Amino acid sequence: MGMIRQLTCPSCHKTWQICTGHGMRHGTLGRVMEVFSEDIQREIAAGAAGGWLPLFHFDYRTAICGQCRDVVAVPVLRLIEKDQTYVGTCPVCGGEAEIFADDSPITCPVCQGGQLKIQESGRWD
Repeated sequence: MGMIRQLTCPSCHKTWQICTGHGMRHGTLGRVMEVFSEDIQREIAAGAAGGWLPLFHFDYRTAICGQCRDVVAVPVLRLIEKDQTYVGTCPVCGGEAEIFADDSPITCPVCQGGQLKIQESGRWD
């Protein structure tokens, strides 16, 4: 089950709402691959080749885009047996995003003046 997170800067009061985690739709590798761009889909298919039923872990993760400086959720797939990780691009601009662990502090990308306050505001599936 996924979580809806609200991230707010205490300094500039900018707020973002993102969906992290994964839903029931993401139970098969084929469905997970659909959320990635075509070039990453080809990389995933090549990485999973040769395995009868590849084991994987998938989540949307909290990230800040290095290009548009927006707080977003990006897809992250790890093929467990091959220890390969694939990270999607920013859903806003297509730029490369820096992923944050759920419990790590995140500095506001807008004002750089405060650590974002993170609250769970719901669940999604």
